[in-house]
Amino acid sequence: MKKALLALWLIAVALPAWGQYQAGKGRTWDRFPPEVQERGFGVHASQFVQMDDDPALEEVFLFSRDNGHYPYFDIFRVYYVVVDYYTKEVKYKSDIVLTTERELKLEDRNQDGKYELYRKYFKDDTFATDEEGNHLQVTWVYDCIEYKNKEEK
Repeated sequence: MKKALLALWLIAVALPAWGQYQAGKGRTWDRFPPEVQERGFGVHASQFVQMDDDPALEEVFLFSRDNGHYPYFDIFRVYYVVVDYYTKEVKYKSDIVLTTERELKLEDRNQDGKYELYRKYFKDDTFATDEEGNHLQVTWVYDCIEYKNKEEK
């Protein structure tokens, strides 16, 4: 009887628990240094690109959090972080800005082999709507974050 109960316990409890332990993935900070994550923000997107003269790739992170929901749009607080993929050295951390988009737009528009980060956000973090929360009125700022060649500095 003891062997039957032990076998039943092993099948019902121990094996699924061991399978969960084996399949579970530990939480680590392998992707970026923990000090770059601001309180309340989470990683929304990331991408590997070449942004400087160093042959090692950089990982660009988009951190975001909700800032408000309206009938036809949402507003987010976002910031970007560029981290060297191998050394985990933080090469750039942007200011926190308001925007309606959570998009990581990395392009090599000038065809120099290095990607630039293009972003769009509210000027001075100010905006207005009508009484119902429609018709967003905002002045947009469009800018680009790029690294210059060593010769250009």
